[in-house]
Amino acid sequence: MKRLAVLAFVLVGCGTPLTQRAMGPSFAHVFAGRYAAQQITVGRTDVTVGALNPQASCGRTGTRPEGPGEDWTCTVTYSDGVTSGTQVFEVQVKADGCWKADGPPTVQAPLVLDALSGEQVTNPLAAFDGCLDTGWH
Repeated sequence: MKRLAVLAFVLVGCGTPLTQRAMGPSFAHVFAGRYAAQQITVGRTDVTVGALNPQASCGRTGTRPEGPGEDWTCTVTYSDGVTSGTQVFEVQVKADGCWKADGPPTVQAPLVLDALSGEQVTNPLAAFDGCLDTGWH
């Protein structure tokens, strides 16, 4: 009986680090950096990562609430002092804890932006990726 209790305790500790709770802060942090980069590209140098205060909520649309899959979405809200917004991204999460986000074309900004310099550049928010810290697991 004692062995069974120890085994149950060990197995509970073996869950996946790919959870909604872990994805939200990771996504918000990476989004803030990409958003600030986008704004600098179009000439807004007053936008900083620290001032955005992004909050992200991530979840899966499939049957499992955690783990790797191509059925994650993340909704991020932010305010840069001039603009407040909410954006939804489709996210693919891999088993190694790395993820890739794409904005739905009907909602997300275009792949190419007109930079302040007059050049056309890739929009930093069109697609981006990040990784969770899964080293503790």
